[in-house]
Amino acid sequence: MTVKKYLKYAIGEIILVAIGILIALWVNDWNENRKNKVAENKYLIALLEDYEDNLRISVVIINRIENSLPYLISLIEQSSLEKPNISVDSLNNAISKLNSMPSYRSTDRTYNNLVGSGDLKLIQNDSLKTNLAKYYKLLYILNLVQETHEMELVQSFQPYIMEYMDFQAVKPTRNEDFKLPESVEENKILEIMGTRKFRNIVTLKWAILTDLLDLNKDLLQMRLLLIN
Repeated sequence: MTVKKYLKYAIGEIILVAIGILIALWVNDWNENRKNKVAENKYLIALLEDYEDNLRISVVIINRIENSLPYLISLIEQSSLEKPNISVDSLNNAISKLNSMPSYRSTDRTYNNLVGSGDLKLIQNDSLKTNLAKYYKLLYILNLVQETHEMELVQSFQPYIMEYMDFQAVKPTRNEDFKLPESVEENKILEIMGTRKFRNIVTLKWAILTDLLDLNKDLLQMRLLLIN
């Protein structure tokens, strides 16, 4: 074999090897992209399921809070009167809202896994990643406010009821199988309604619930960003 033919043969072999390497790299990249796409779709489906769970919770919480707030406002209004114009039973039922606690337990495992594992890069839509970060930041704030609410329940509302009212009249629970007997001091609320402490404790509950209400409604607004 002459030198010229040998060079042609060598160059041909090099070209074939290079082409083979390029094809192998392309196949590897294609396979990796395919696996990433499959993983991304699984994450997106899981994120949607988590979001729908959180959405349902927010709707329930919003309904519960919007049901409770008129009772608290009514108590403030009644406390300014010389004599309440609604029944004692209605007043005790209203004050029972101090003891109610709409508990938000968010589902955020998928997003935490994405961030913790470094797989957030699999999400190709940059706008979606930004909006997810905003959504879960708001969810984190909501959970902090919820924890504050839980602390106030134990540290403020229940001790106030126990010290100044008849807890039995407030009806902390309603169980048809194990009913409490009738209260013996249901009129206790009339003795404290005109006090500043009463107004303050009811207003504190109002402030916490309206804060939670606004945050839950903000979460619902984020729905538009996540969908778009």
